[in-house]
Amino acid sequence: MAEEYSLRTEDSGWSIIDRATHEPARLDGIPLSAMDAEEAKHMLAILRGIDRVRTASKRAASFANKKRANAGQTAASPQINAGFGMLRPFRGD
Repeated sequence: MAEEYSLRTEDSGWSIIDRATHEPARLDGIPLSAMDAEEAKHMLAILRGIDRVRTASKRAASFANKKRANAGQTAASPQINAGFGMLRPFRGD
C-alpha cells in the first residue's frame, strides 16, 4: 500500500501533507497544519488507521457483494428438491 501522507516541517510547525494534492491533509474539513511534532506524528497515525479501516471496509463489502451474487446463481440440487413435496398451509384443527 502506498503511503498517502507525509510530514513536512514549516515555519508555523508541522503539517501532514496529502501526497496526491501536495497540500495539507484535512480531517473533517480542518487542515492538519501548524502542529507540534508529537501531535503531527499522532495525527499521521490516526489518518493511516482511518485509511486501513476504509480499505478493509471496501474489501469486505466487495467480498459480500460477490458472495451475494454467487448465492443467487446457485440452485438447489434436483435430488434435494425431489425429496420434498409442496408445503401446505398449516391448519390448527
